[in-house]
Amino acid sequence: MNEKPCGLIVAIPPALETEWAVRLSELVASFRPAALIVRPSRENAALVKAAAPLELAVLVAGEIREAARAGATGVWFPSSEDADFAGARKALGADAILGAGCGVSRHAAMEAAEAGVDFLAFDATVDLDAAVDASAWWDEVAEVPVAFIVGATKPERARVLDARPDFLLVEESVTAGESLIFATEFGLQSQT
Repeated sequence: MNEKPCGLIVAIPPALETEWAVRLSELVASFRPAALIVRPSRENAALVKAAAPLELAVLVAGEIREAARAGATGVWFPSSEDADFAGARKALGADAILGAGCGVSRHAAMEAAEAGVDFLAFDATVDLDAAVDASAWWDEVAEVPVAFIVGATKPERARVLDARPDFLLVEESVTAGESLIFATEFGLQSQT
């Protein structure tokens, strides 16, 4: 966790991938997200191509082969239990970004970190108290960056920000427009 404002990772619903490819420069200018998470889709290669000049990472959810085919920056594993971290590193290379959802499990977080993820996420939509506790514990024992998964049911803003996660990962259940509103409510607009 960090002392600066948390970054933003946006998971894009499949139906909106084409729209987002067109709106990327607006999104980057307004919110400077660290990454987009997309589901496997024929549109991913175009999205990755549009994101490249904007220095925006694109992670494919759970599909190593699709990430390689599309030229994505890496893979987001929604559940660390189902993740093939070694296979992802082999297929995508040492520079690939690997992220993993850990629910609110400390054990899952430790296993993911030991497997070499670049960031992990605790799910604030499942249990905000447990996510905050796990995040505080994680801050004491590890250096791998932490995201809080947040969704359509907005967690208490002050509690999330007081926990100082490195990132907010906005779930794909939140529509494109609401994602931007949500980011604004959490103070994630670009300061430039």
